Amino acid sequence: MPLVYFCYVDDSGADQGRTLTGLLVPEEGWSDLLHHWLEGRRKLEREWGVPKNAELHAVHLVKGRGRPCATEEQNSRFTRAARIAAHDLMIRHLALCESVRVLTVAGATARIATVYRSFVLHLEAWALAQDTRVLIMFDGQSGPDEAEQIGQERAQEVWKQAIRGAKPYRDTHRSLPLYTRRVLEDPVMQDSRYSQFIQAADMVGYAAFHHLMLGRPEVWPQQKPLGPMSKAYRRLAGHWLPGHGADGIVWVDG
Repeated sequence: MPLVYFCYVDDSGADQGRTLTGLLVPEEGWSDLLHHWLEGRRKLEREWGVPKNAELHAVHLVKGRGRPCATEEQNSRFTRAARIAAHDLMIRHLALCESVRVLTVAGATARIATVYRSFVLHLEAWALAQDTRVLIMFDGQSGPDEAEQIGQERAQEVWKQAIRGAKPYRDTHRSLPLYTRRVLEDPVMQDSRYSQFIQAADMVGYAAFHHLMLGRPEVWPQQKPLGPMSKAYRRLAGHWLPGHGADGIVWVDG
């Protein structure tokens, strides 16, 4: 087994039900995953004019929010059906990476930190069984953007906010047994604007959320699941972490 897996994590869900989805890739598969993802980004740009460096946010993409294309003419042609097709395209490209694995943990709670703890514990058990280790990159504020333009005082305040915001997740890591833990270090907070793989986790997580809503409509009675999202999630069935739910989703008590 690889010595280290990188795990890129993002949250989804709504109201009293939250999910966390992680994309796990071994160190030797990292370049392959990036290759397939960037190939998908290039196709998005050729087909619909979505620049390859523009942030992909699943809920905005699928629900038609924003104007992500390079021109207004392209934005006008980027219909709801086209946006769903674009989401599916990116999922299909992720599935081309043989070594990527997917884990989703969900619970009936509004607290993401509660689900995160369960997520980490499941990763711990899996990594122990596989004799490997995991580093987590989590969607979140990582510090000030272009600090020199906002001034030292404001930059320091943004850093403090980022550190405070990461505390519940940092505490989860530091509560693990020191000499036996498999999830190493504190979580690395990464702004999704600058991380292709956090964006990839968001795309998968949004699909997993809709797949889960179809099976547990009582948790999200005000939400309407989208069948194409569930179909996109099932494209990754061969990559779901084995032993963690029949559909790669672990349900925990809130």
